[in-house]
Amino acid sequence: MSLPLRHSLAAASWWLFSVYLLLLKPAGAPSAIPHFDKLGHALLFAVWAWLLARSLAARQRPPLRPTLWLCLAWALLSELAQGSLTLTRSAEAGDVAADMAGVLIGLYLWRWGKSR
Repeated sequence: MSLPLRHSLAAASWWLFSVYLLLLKPAGAPSAIPHFDKLGHALLFAVWAWLLARSLAARQRPPLRPTLWLCLAWALLSELAQGSLTLTRSAEAGDVAADMAGVLIGLYLWRWGKSR
C-alpha cells in the first residue's frame, strides 16, 4: 500500500471514529469539571487535522487551507447534526471553538514535525 493511500485511510478512519463519538455514541453523564468535554473536542480535531494535513501533503498539495476548511465544515456540520438528529446531545458554539482550537494545534504539530 502506498504511503499517500495509508495516510488517506488513516485520516478517513479517524473521521469515521469522530462520527461515532459525536453522533452515534449516546452522551454520557456530565463531567464534574465544567466544560471538560471541550478538551475531548480539541483532541479529536487535533488528531484529525494532523492526519488530514499529512494525507494532503503526501499528494503534493499545500495542506493548510484545505485542512482548515474541511475541519471547519465538519465542526459546524457535526454540531448541527447533534442538535437536530440526536436525542442526547445538543449543538454548542463552544464545541466548534474547541474543535477549531484543536485543528490549529494539529496543524502546528504537523508543521513542527515536518520542519524537524
